[in-house]
Amino acid sequence: MNWETLWQWLQSLEWHRLVPELIGKFTGVVLGLLGSWFLIFRKRLKALEKLKAGDSDDVLFQMHTLQPLPGTSDVALLFRNVSPRLTIHLLYDNAVVQEEVRRLADHTSMKSPVLKTEGTLGFEILNDAFGHIAGQLAGMPFPRATWLFAMTCEDRAIVRKKCIRCFLVRPEDLERFLDWAWCRDHVRVEKPWHWFRIVALHQMARDWHAQRSAAATGESAQANRMPLVNDQEKHDRIREMSVGLNPAETAIGTPYQIPWNEHLASMKELGLPLEKQPPPPPFNPAAPRNPSATFDF
Repeated sequence: MNWETLWQWLQSLEWHRLVPELIGKFTGVVLGLLGSWFLIFRKRLKALEKLKAGDSDDVLFQMHTLQPLPGTSDVALLFRNVSPRLTIHLLYDNAVVQEEVRRLADHTSMKSPVLKTEGTLGFEILNDAFGHIAGQLAGMPFPRATWLFAMTCEDRAIVRKKCIRCFLVRPEDLERFLDWAWCRDHVRVEKPWHWFRIVALHQMARDWHAQRSAAATGESAQANRMPLVNDQEKHDRIREMSVGLNPAETAIGTPYQIPWNEHLASMKELGLPLEKQPPPPPFNPAAPRNPSATFDF
């Protein structure tokens, strides 16, 4: 092909149609690339903002124990992760469930840290997390004992990182957290900023007390019937499980005594007048139960 032939071929092209078509396709490609770049950049920017804000989709499973301090009447509150960190989308594969978990977490506070799961969806959210950690801990070499399980999320205004924390605590230990005066005077922690965990366990103990009282009077009889059929509008949000965990953890460093007077203003802002709230009435496990509080199979 010589230059004359090439020139004749170029002259034969319908430029009035070809030029707009080329410009349109080129513009579409450029706009597509710019749009993709913008979406990726925006996604990364939102992820960075979320990280800086302390919001997280992490799900942690943490054991809590009370270790006596020799020579005193005080105890040290220790909490340790007992399984690898998960994220919400790894624990729950359903997008609707993932959004519901995030919504429930956003509606918790230091005054009410336990996720308020309701209905069948809430029951399944709680049950999936419960079953996951029960399976993870099934092969632990420690003697089995009864532990309490609850899904919580602590207030971002207090904690460094907001995420789902599944608490594991022994019933006898949680029972002691019901008395705020004892929490204030006798519980020490490993780090000064761990004071919020004492508050969370105290609030969880009050919820557990209310749950047991309702069960003892038969108020939750319907909620405990036929879990595969009933809509579980009311179900136990603090549940017992039998697992083997190491009860002999030791404190890292010298346990710290919380100067609670320095936190009174913060707790008041969060709606936690703990110094003034009356203790709940004592739980009587021997109270007569409602005859209808039985399981029908």
